[in-house]
Amino acid sequence: KCGITGCKVRAMAMAKYCHYHILSDPNQVLYKGCGHIMIKSGAQTGKSTHNTPILKASVPSLCNVHLQRSQKMISQAYKIVGFNPPPTGQISPDFSVLVAECVRQIQARRRESRSAAAGKK
Repeated sequence: KCGITGCKVRAMAMAKYCHYHILSDPNQVLYKGCGHIMIKSGAQTGKSTHNTPILKASVPSLCNVHLQRSQKMISQAYKIVGFNPPPTGQISPDFSVLVAECVRQIQARRRESRSAAAGKK
């Protein structure tokens, strides 16, 4: 059984913890947490990482859920700027186009938050 109290899942081979709790093992060297950064709002503000275990050798450092989300967001950004990738999935975009779209989206969010803050005053 897993070394975490209350967890009934079987421990991984040659480990004291299950896959979900493997990051609790200070001696393990194969896994790291998902690199996705979550921004908290409300009472608890700040940034935290999503701690789903993934192999350290994984590139990019994202779990399957966040990898799929990031790919979806990239494809949406392509559509916004008018880039149509080939159906083979081999994408070779102009990096400056993607950066420009990301900057545009960030600036739009800042303008929205400033106008909302000005409306409250």
